[in-house]
Amino acid sequence: MHERLQLFYFFTLMNVKTLLFEHPRIASDAHYNDVANAPLSACLMSGYVAAVLKQNGFAADIYDAYLSDESFAESFQKLSEMDFDVLGIHTVYFWEHTPELFSMLQKLKELKPAVPLLLYGVFPSFAYKHIFSLYPFIDAVILGEPEETFYDIVRTYQQKGCLCCANIAGTAYNDNGSVYINKSRVLIDPLDRLPFPVRSNLSLSMLGGTVLGSRGCYGNCSFCCINPFYGTASSWRGRSPENIVKEIKLLLPRLNRKYVYFLDANFFGKGRQGHARVLEIADRIKDLAIAFGFECRSNDIDAETISCLAHAGLKDVFIGIESASRISLGRMNKGITSPRSEHAVKILQNYGIALTPGFIMFEPDASLSDIRTNFEFLKAHNLLDKLHTTANVLYHREIILRAMQNFKRLDAQGRLAEKDMLEYEGGYCFTESSVNFLADLMSTVCRHVLKLTESSQSPICWQKQENDTSAKVNTFLVALFDDVLRKLECKAISLNSHEQSRLQEESLQYIEGLIFEKQVCQS
Repeated sequence: MHERLQLFYFFTLMNVKTLLFEHPRIASDAHYNDVANAPLSACLMSGYVAAVLKQNGFAADIYDAYLSDESFAESFQKLSEMDFDVLGIHTVYFWEHTPELFSMLQKLKELKPAVPLLLYGVFPSFAYKHIFSLYPFIDAVILGEPEETFYDIVRTYQQKGCLCCANIAGTAYNDNGSVYINKSRVLIDPLDRLPFPVRSNLSLSMLGGTVLGSRGCYGNCSFCCINPFYGTASSWRGRSPENIVKEIKLLLPRLNRKYVYFLDANFFGKGRQGHARVLEIADRIKDLAIAFGFECRSNDIDAETISCLAHAGLKDVFIGIESASRISLGRMNKGITSPRSEHAVKILQNYGIALTPGFIMFEPDASLSDIRTNFEFLKAHNLLDKLHTTANVLYHREIILRAMQNFKRLDAQGRLAEKDMLEYEGGYCFTESSVNFLADLMSTVCRHVLKLTESSQSPICWQKQENDTSAKVNTFLVALFDDVLRKLECKAISLNSHEQSRLQEESLQYIEGLIFEKQVCQS
């Protein structure tokens, strides 16, 4: 009798069908290639939610319209024809086009009024008040880490036959026009209790082997959304090496190539204990004969650890340098010095590890002196010798989103004059007008180059090996930056829109000429 009741309960749970939606994201001209929108780990967020639901007996599917490169019209048509009881939307902010998502969701709500719409992710965790105000048809928002909160919502829905978030920690919800915010949810710890994320063949073919070995960061940078998202000032949780390697072994047969990228915001934990864990991971995976990469802070790098990791298959590292200016690093609350970053770069280069620098060339209060220090650091350490890296680091300005500490600071100073309709992104001017001039110029030119590198038909496509044309464009970008910076330093340039437009036009024409010349030679 008891077994029959369990079986009945299991099939009752299965009747609640949850669909997790990765929505289309339209590229922004103003923010092309700006990636500080959400942590990389967000690409596994729906996979983890689906896995937790499935583990607890619920039906859960993922509809990935983003990786399928679908339009909102195509997504709406498919959603209108699909059968589901609860719709979860991993909501990613995509700049000026974000309202198009809510327009589609409103149409869907009108078509399926009984289906609860639940938002989760970094963006809605911070913008929920404005979302509920502008889009009252949204039923609830999961704040922070979504997996166990989502499970509680669906379980309660199954029990009551309707959405009820009243006593569910980690949620904000809309009840007949009134917005309620529940207490924060305790973070998932240990992370080993989570099942491995659901991965589709599409995600594996597009993203490859991605693994999230930890969550959070022991740092507290003012430009980062990681710790604010988890609701802690400084928190890092790591999965056990055994658990990580078990996932990798299950993942390998599904991969086209034996390469794994760790999506952790900080691959290393803090101090000796963190390094000991990393060395254990290296020892466990070295026999798998895989290549791998990860992200970390520059103060995590030491020769002994990198030597062991390289022996285990480490090939590439994204390292958070951010700036070479002591003053800028202080404003960023980075907790790292430039000499420490220099030491880390040399270690990685000595071991032949491909290095991608996380770098914010332009922060809101940067001076020309700070910019010069940054530029000379990048040149001195050969970090401006590849086009795709050069085009990124020579224009990146700090993005100010509500999810980041600096939003509050600049807003309190009255410097966020240009907020979007959801008051999630804030535009600002630099303290020095000369910095503003250089930042705007390089933004226009570098983004144009980056768009060209995205086309498989382009001679400077980043997926192709570095060639003569890429080298010439790279040399030009470095020379342009240096020339304009020198003229600004000696006040030999007019800081007006006409002069800026002239330089932009001449630069773009020169770049197009380099590429066109290459195409003519090939033909």
